Amino acid sequence: MAKQTTRKKSSSSRRKTSTSKAKKPTRKVSRSPRKKTTRRKRKKNLTLKHIILILSGLALLVVAISWGVLHYHAKRVPQKLSCHAHQKEITTLILSTLFQEGVSRQEVTWKNHGSKTTFTLKTKKEKFRKVYATLQKELPRKYKGIHLKKKGHGTLIILCGKQTTHRLAFIPPSQPQITYPKVEQHKPVKPKHVTPPTIPATPKKTGKKVKVAIVIDDIGNDLSIARDLLSLPVPVTLSIFPFAPHSKEIAKEATEKGHEILMHLPMEPEGYPGDGKDPGPGALYVKMTPEEIMNQLNKDLDQIPEICGINNHMGSRFTSYPEGMKAVMEVLKKRKKFFLDSKTASSSIGFKVAREEGIPTIKRDVFLDNVRDVKKIKEQLDRLIEDAKKRGYAVGIGHPHRVTYLALKKVIPQYQKEGIEFVYVSSLVR
Repeated sequence: MAKQTTRKKSSSSRRKTSTSKAKKPTRKVSRSPRKKTTRRKRKKNLTLKHIILILSGLALLVVAISWGVLHYHAKRVPQKLSCHAHQKEITTLILSTLFQEGVSRQEVTWKNHGSKTTFTLKTKKEKFRKVYATLQKELPRKYKGIHLKKKGHGTLIILCGKQTTHRLAFIPPSQPQITYPKVEQHKPVKPKHVTPPTIPATPKKTGKKVKVAIVIDDIGNDLSIARDLLSLPVPVTLSIFPFAPHSKEIAKEATEKGHEILMHLPMEPEGYPGDGKDPGPGALYVKMTPEEIMNQLNKDLDQIPEICGINNHMGSRFTSYPEGMKAVMEVLKKRKKFFLDSKTASSSIGFKVAREEGIPTIKRDVFLDNVRDVKKIKEQLDRLIEDAKKRGYAVGIGHPHRVTYLALKKVIPQYQKEGIEFVYVSSLVR
């Protein structure tokens, strides 16, 4: 019996082993498909990731190429465009240089042919070298891409890149000027205006009459706005640049109509040299010696002999320079001109030095149009009137903006009804 049980056990164990062996292949079969499916899924996921990465890389490459192209064009195009955008400024600078180097207004004619401006100068060719030297120094410094080229002994070409923008032809006068006689230049004007406007002593404070002087700076570049300002129904004092394109013409028209004019004398500002800090042709600088300052000022004053005084254009640095201001006052004393301190800086000593040197003088009270808005200008005019009521008189300085003209035209009749008297600034200096 014992043997049988052992046999039975062995047979049962054999069965178990056989069944286990039989089951093993089924397990292998069931596992193997799972492994294959997981492998397939992994391959699909990896492929999708690769596609996304490749597309992202291509997109970045396209963006980089586009940026590079745009950046390349951005570097090239503005230089070309800036020359055309500043063409009027370049023309004004050329005219100022010509006048500063002794070329009279009657000797110059110019015409615009599309994007090109042609100057014809009936003057001595000796002036060609001076004009060329000055423009060669000034133009490339202010405008990138500008260069000058001499053609022959009397032609100057100004190019913006490869394109010609200005051409100056110096033609020696073959005979005396008939249309514009040389006699009519500066000297004939002097007999008419030898005596400057009478400068009274300290203005009287009447209590009833309040006196206000309006001065408009930066005159000479725009003939139209100057004529509009001269048409206002009250005295307005125009302050004219010495070497601007229309300075002489405006000065002549103003004096013929009985208006008073000043010279808007360029002076070195704080921050010079720098963007927007160039005071312009005929300027006085701190680096100049007193003799150089007096020589330059005399040249400036010779440009517009009709003036009765000067005020400073910019000059926040120069008007704080004692030696320079004393040299200015020395010339004004000889020429019997007065000085209006524009007070472009609180540190200005112009008014103080003028008083010390015995020069008739006065200070600006209010700037009218720092904000170019009719409403804001009206507020500044109200402030000017209030200052005048407190002291009896006040001086306001504006600029030849269309909004300034419109604001003055609108409010002047209202102030006149209030008893405000508008006067030329020369009647307020002391």
